[in-house]
Formats: sequence, structure tokens, C-alpha cells
Amino acid sequence: MRDFLTDGSVSALCDELARLTQVPIWLRDQSGEAIIPVWSDEDSTSLPGALGSGHPWSFVSEPQARKRAFEQLRVVDDGSHETYAVPLRISTGMLGAIVCCLPRQILSARVETPEAQRLQSIRRTMVLLASSVCDVCEAQVSLRKRVRELDALYRLGSLLNSAGSVDHLLQVALDLAMQVIGADAGSIAIFAHPDGYLRGETPVVKASRGLSTGWIADSRPLTLGAVLRKQALNGDVVAIGDMSADGRIADHARIEAEGLFGLLATGLLDQGRPIGVIRLFTRTPRAFSEAEGELLKAIAEHLASGVSKAQLRELRTEDERIQRQVRLAADVQRRMLPRHLPQIKPFDVAAHYAPSFELGGDFYDFLELGGHLGVLIGDVAGKGVAAALLMSAVRSAIRAHAQDLYHIDEVLSRTNRALCRDTLDHEFATLWYGVVDPVSLKLTYCGAGHDWPLLAHVPADRAMEDRDIQRLTADGMALGIDPMQKYPVGTVMLQPRDVLVAFTDGLHDATNFEGRKFGGTRLRKALVELLAQEPKASAARIVEYLMAQVRQHTGMTPRIDDITVVVLKVAER
Repeated sequence: MRDFLTDGSVSALCDELARLTQVPIWLRDQSGEAIIPVWSDEDSTSLPGALGSGHPWSFVSEPQARKRAFEQLRVVDDGSHETYAVPLRISTGMLGAIVCCLPRQILSARVETPEAQRLQSIRRTMVLLASSVCDVCEAQVSLRKRVRELDALYRLGSLLNSAGSVDHLLQVALDLAMQVIGADAGSIAIFAHPDGYLRGETPVVKASRGLSTGWIADSRPLTLGAVLRKQALNGDVVAIGDMSADGRIADHARIEAEGLFGLLATGLLDQGRPIGVIRLFTRTPRAFSEAEGELLKAIAEHLASGVSKAQLRELRTEDERIQRQVRLAADVQRRMLPRHLPQIKPFDVAAHYAPSFELGGDFYDFLELGGHLGVLIGDVAGKGVAAALLMSAVRSAIRAHAQDLYHIDEVLSRTNRALCRDTLDHEFATLWYGVVDPVSLKLTYCGAGHDWPLLAHVPADRAMEDRDIQRLTADGMALGIDPMQKYPVGTVMLQPRDVLVAFTDGLHDATNFEGRKFGGTRLRKALVELLAQEPKASAARIVEYLMAQVRQHTGMTPRIDDITVVVLKVAER
């Protein structure tokens, strides 16, 4: 009863009822103490003022309350009065009672006598008063429960908007659910994969309270055929008041050893997709109300949404971390490309590199080899980080061997053997490597499965035609496939005005919205058109024109492969 005392009006009402009936009446707490108003007889004329004081009631022993009541009514307590109590009981238990003292002669009087009728009237009044008090207290209990439930959902909603981890979110939500429903133990289990329910996986416990490590580690279902888990994951509320007496439980000894009786469970569903299950346990038998089941379901719905958001936040954080690393790696990769174009007469050199992702598998390089100029272009299988790492290894190997060996076929052979030793079957690289003498203009080259470069001989006395374009076809197998592969060497004598165009397959494979590739024919046509109109076009102008033709062909179609173009033009003497 102490939990429902506010302004002392109930104890004051009992006191006033005693004045009216001239029968001692007081309020008794469940503990046996009496609750009486604190004002004196002089205060009774100004009841609201008395109720407004800081202490409108006090607790005394029942003999003291009895003595006070008799004194106030100026009745002698000669022991001839018998105590009569009307209990105050609500859904949460016994609150106390309304107590009165009636003379024994009234209790023993005949029914038709005025005294007996007066007794019945007093009893009815006390019963009605007790009923009214219980109704008010019951409403107060219900209101407090709803406030606790709303507070739990509010705190859970605030938690969902925070940036906590999934494990922290689950633990706090479990504690809130246990607190508001009054459970002794609980757990939340989550599927390891988003489609874990469809895969038939067993959810893994990520948060627990009041359960032993052995219980948590045991992944066996509580019920035969996991029928209750399936029911909960379908969105239903599972409520068992006493698992020890439920025939669906698979292992009653396990339940008994853990000391569990009551079970309230439901699934965590995010947009209809089961992602886990929440279970609450009690250590005594308990009948869960429908309202408690609905509250747990509401908590589960909020929690499922929060778990998905938290997982997305974690994935986003991880993705941002990876993207930072990728940007750093891309910056390193760009620095590995030539920072300055070689200035070796009579050559005019230009290049263009456009990765489809931040990290690419294409590369090009220029090597100054004792007055000679080395031109290198390659393409590593794949895209992204793996291709970039392999590209770095190939480029470093070529540079290392090229400084010691003039025989370019041996440079490719050694690089090939190293790549075969250090890579997997699906990891390989195509490459074209040429060395040109600036005095004799002799070009020596080797190909390793790469697209054949084009060599355009620009006539001095007529317009450029398609027949003036030559393909450099000396070629071998891609690097990293066959360690015994030999690479044939090709030679060609360059002439003033000649243009060498080397490129990767991304140029050929650039597609438009209709799925048509740019192709080798368009490349030759674009090169002929430019050199026919501008026979003295610089290497940079040639690269610019070819890339413009590719962009015109593809339009806004996303680039699916890296594109690299290297142009070497022999100036006129």
C-alpha cells in the first residue's frame, strides 16, 4: 500500500468514515502497520490545508491505531469490540486491508434489528471503499507498467540512432527487455549470414544475461525439431509458463540443471527477413500476459531494425577504411608511372593511362638504356588490388632485368619464370617491350601475348592510307603461364615521320550502349584519318585524338577495362 500513497486521501477517507459511522476504521498496510492521517481534531475543519502539508500520513502499529481511533470517537475500548477487515487485493498481490472494530453485541444482533442493519451498511460501505481503492491502485499499476514499457521503447529507439556496435546494441536491448518484463535471464542469437535462416543455419548467441557459459555454448534446440524456434522466427510470440511440464522440450534435465522455468521468445525480423531470436527466461513458473508478449515483439521489431542499421554502419566504416587504403595504393601506383617523358632525340613520346577502377592492371614505362630508349606496355589479368600488386611485380622485374641484359627476349624469359614461380594459374600478364636506337632507328621488340602495336609510315609525298600501317607481330605466350616459354625477337627499321602506337586491350574492348566494341578497325581508321589530315601531328596530339574517338564511340557507357596508349613518333631529320 505504501507504493500507492499520494496525498493521504485514502487514510483520511477511512478516518472520516469512522467519524460518520462512530466505528473505529483505519487503513492497514500489508506489513501489518496502520496508516493514519497526521492532522489533529482541529485540522479536520480545514481538510485541504492539512492534506497539503508535507507529511499527510504516518505509519504506526495497529494497537496504536486502534487506541487513537477509539480516543477520537470518545469510545472506551473495553475489549468488547471485534476486528473486521476487508482485504485490498490487486493483480500484483495483496496491498493491505481496511480495518474496523465493531461491538460484539452488534455482530450477534438479529438480522431484523436496527443494529444488524447498521452493521450490514457499514460492511457494504467498507467493501465499496475497498473496491474503489483497488480500482484506483490497479489503474496506477497499469499506468506505471505502460510508462516503463514506453520508457524502454524510447531508450531503445534512442540507442538505435546512436553509433554503437551490434554487440553493444544487443546487450543493452536485452537488458531493457529483461528489466521491463521482469525476466531473470535472457539471450539474443543472430544468424552469421544475412540469409542464414534460408541456409538452415543455427543462430549464434551474441548477447546473454544470467545464463551459464555451458548453456550459451550448447547450440542444441530447446524443443523437439526446433519447433518453437521456427515459430518465433516466423514472427510469433512463444510463451511457456513452466518448461519442466511442457512435452515439447527436448531435454528437461538440461532445463532443470540451468534452473529455468518460464520462457518468452520471439524472432527478430527485418522487413520480414528473420535475422535472429530473443529469449527471456524466469527461474520460477510464470504465466506471461498477452501484453508482455506484445511488448517483447515491439522490442524485437525495433531491435531488428537497429541491428540492420548497425551492421550497415559497420560495413560502411569498413568500406571507408578500405577505400582509404585503396586511394593510398592508387596514389602509389600513379607514382610508379613515369613522372616525366623521356627527352631523347629524334623521338617525340606521349602516353595516356585511364584505369577503370582506382587501382588498375595496366602499366607503361620508359627505360633509358645507355642512350637507347626502352618502351614498355603491359596488362595484368584482373582488376583492382590484386591486379595492381601483380602489375607492380612485373614492372619491377622488367626494370631489374633490363638494366643488365640487352637481349630483350631473355628479359622476358626471366620475368616469365619468376612470375610462374610466384603466382597462381589464373594470374598472368601480357606485355610488349621494345628498345629503339636513336642513331640507327632500329627497333628491337618482343611480345608476350599482348595486342600487336601499330607502326604507321607517314608518306612525305602523299596522304596517309591504310596500307601504310604495319602490325608488329613478333609474339609469344603471356607471362606467368609456361616457365619454358621462349619469346621471338622482332626488328624493324624506323624512318622519320613514323608513328608507333602501342595500347592495351581496353582500347579495343571499349563498348557503346549497343554493346559494340571500338575494335581494331576503328583504331586504324582513326589513326589514318588524323595522319592524313595532320601528317605532322605530335605524339600528344595523336594520343588526344585517339582517346577522343574512343569517348565518342562509348558515350556515357561505364568503362569496363583499363585503357593505356603509348605513342612514339620519329621526328624528321
